[in-house]
Amino acid sequence: MKEGELVLIGYTGRAEGEIFDTTDEDVAKENSIDREDAELKPVPVLIGREYIIEGLEEKLYDMEVGDKQEVTVPAEKGYGKRSSDNIATYPEKEFQKQGVEVRPGEELMIGQRRGKVVSKGSGRVRIDFNHPLAGKELEYDLEVLEKVEDDKEIAEHIYGYRIGHGDIDIEDGTVKIPSTHSHGDHDHELPEEVRDMLREEIEEATSLDVEFV
Repeated sequence: MKEGELVLIGYTGRAEGEIFDTTDEDVAKENSIDREDAELKPVPVLIGREYIIEGLEEKLYDMEVGDKQEVTVPAEKGYGKRSSDNIATYPEKEFQKQGVEVRPGEELMIGQRRGKVVSKGSGRVRIDFNHPLAGKELEYDLEVLEKVEDDKEIAEHIYGYRIGHGDIDIEDGTVKIPSTHSHGDHDHELPEEVRDMLREEIEEATSLDVEFV
């Protein structure tokens, strides 16, 4: 595979011998893997665009459709090393003001960061923002299932990966992307940086133009 190509991959990931993620429905059922209602299906990867962790993406350059590999990913090429800089302490009263009951072990969103409450006491709450897999060596069973070559399918995969839901139309060689997207009960304007990313990735990977409508 080479940079700029879009492929579909399947994988099962393990950390310390335990499966933490998979695209295989049978493996997920056998190991009680909960993808939080995410559909278990092949994952699109636009090579060179960091759709997946570095340690997996770099292996794709040496693989072809149908290839399978067992891949070992060191922490620095996975989810990074654990850092004390990613652990913060907050006054418990700040959560009480918002009516939030904080319990150790629970996950919370603080701004744009998701963290795990590791302790609570003496009026303080300690939250760990390190990724749950930070500092761990990972093992993957990796397979390249398909190279996507149809421009419409490539555009749809890129949009689906970046936005997560919604539809696009293609007319006369132009991808028409909604300027807003729905999240729950609200519609949000696509940020300029997201528009630029979608335009750049689709126009580089296909012969299509991009227009926001």
